Amino acid sequence: MSDSKFHIEDETRQYFAEGELLQETSTLLPETPRPSETARLIRTVGLNTFYQIGAQVAPAIAAVAAIPILLRYLGAEPYGIVTLFSTALIYFTMLDLGLGRASTRFIAQSLEAKQPEDVRRYFWSSILLLTAAGVVVSLCFLLAVPSLVSNYLKISPAYHRAAIESFRVISVTIPLVTLTAGLRGFLEASGRFPFLSLVTAFTGVGMYVLPVLVVMAGGGLVWIAIAYVLVRIGLAAAFAIGCLRVKGRPSLRPALSSKAIKNMVSFGGWLSVSNVVGTGMVYGDRFLLGSCVGMVAVTSYSMPLDVIGRMQIVITSFCAVLFPLMSRLDSSGSAHFQTVYRGAVAIVMSLLTPITVGMILLSPFLMKIWLRARNTPDAVFSAEVFLAGSIVQAMASVSFTALHARGRSDLTAGVHMTEFPIYCVAFYWAATRFGVRGASLVWLGRAVVDFICMAVSLQIQERGRSILVPEMAAALVSIGILVMVALKTPNAALLGAGLCIATWLWSWRALLDSRLRFQFSRAIGSARSLLGEMAGTHQNR
Repeated sequence: MSDSKFHIEDETRQYFAEGELLQETSTLLPETPRPSETARLIRTVGLNTFYQIGAQVAPAIAAVAAIPILLRYLGAEPYGIVTLFSTALIYFTMLDLGLGRASTRFIAQSLEAKQPEDVRRYFWSSILLLTAAGVVVSLCFLLAVPSLVSNYLKISPAYHRAAIESFRVISVTIPLVTLTAGLRGFLEASGRFPFLSLVTAFTGVGMYVLPVLVVMAGGGLVWIAIAYVLVRIGLAAAFAIGCLRVKGRPSLRPALSSKAIKNMVSFGGWLSVSNVVGTGMVYGDRFLLGSCVGMVAVTSYSMPLDVIGRMQIVITSFCAVLFPLMSRLDSSGSAHFQTVYRGAVAIVMSLLTPITVGMILLSPFLMKIWLRARNTPDAVFSAEVFLAGSIVQAMASVSFTALHARGRSDLTAGVHMTEFPIYCVAFYWAATRFGVRGASLVWLGRAVVDFICMAVSLQIQERGRSILVPEMAAALVSIGILVMVALKTPNAALLGAGLCIATWLWSWRALLDSRLRFQFSRAIGSARSLLGEMAGTHQNR
């Protein structure tokens, strides 16, 4: 094996900063053979995905506990203003124009190539560019706040002044938000996902806990806004400290590179277009449905879609871990790129299919409990269609991530720009003629087409590979799950069981080569041994 091959394997092994954790776990099992690098990588990707999920679940739990308290202390209208604060902060995160993800890709590739000067150029160029953009937007927002509150937001005179002052305070966080995107990009490229997840979880919880403490102490809207600013300052400071603690970090001497800026703006610009158009398709259909059918239809369509969309939190976390790894593999020209991609597809399919089948079978019962008197046949049908489409939607996210790791954000933007007008026309036609059910089926059709386009676009980049790749069979799985909706429970359960078994066998044989199957078996066996040893130790105590 050549030196470059050794280098790729070594860098892949050390990609995630998990060395100490893995050494500690290996000492618990001295009799267990040392796992191969692939098995170690599989386990580490799983751990980092788990951390990422936890970082998003913790704030959700805090929100469930905090929202009733805030509503009780503040009242309906002030609480509505507070929700605008958090909404504004969410939109501010989109102001990085894709540069945060671009910095992750280019820094990861520079680290793989062991080019510290390029790491320094991309790091400081992203930091300086994002901070400058944040300052400009912050100044514009400061000037626009009085007009925004007075002319566009229906706020009672009693809260008018407090709302203006609060939004001005919130606008101060814009440079911090954009700066944080650059710091996060470097930490992701360095594989510091446990640290990222821990900080994100604590600050996410703080976004709800601090306002509760403020209102219980008698504070009003302005103090809540100040609490949000303090959380953002803490997040940026923690990420900055995390960057300083990374081994081989860039020097503190700033460097602005026109080449680095050009590369990041080119990649991030297309990514930003894709995000804007994709967001328009995700949320614009609700406005279209409301205008051509009515708000009752929007309720039946959007409620199940919002809840089922939360399932994508697992896929989003998984893809966040995959992106820097695949970027490094792309930079080194490693053949492991396709192995990682196909392994990711197999994992997503194998896990999502049984979950989706179970929820399809239980959806009428669950929807009745959840919505009670507001439950409608249209809402149940929409939930079943969205569940069927969640599989190809997850597949599209994996292919989307792989394309970005290849540096082809232009292809994803092109696919979304082509889909958008076709989807709008088809959605309008189906909604006006068939109502919520027609709109839901068009949504499913777009999800299938989106996945196929992403999978084909990715394989076009791979020389000598057929366009009809095995993973495109995922579209058939989604359609098969949709067929369950038309069957009675016993037959639907049999079809669902058959789909699960077929998916597991197909993933194992068609997506994973013999070596990766062996390494997955080793990784699972190692995990079982570790759990058994830990359980035995606990019993002895």
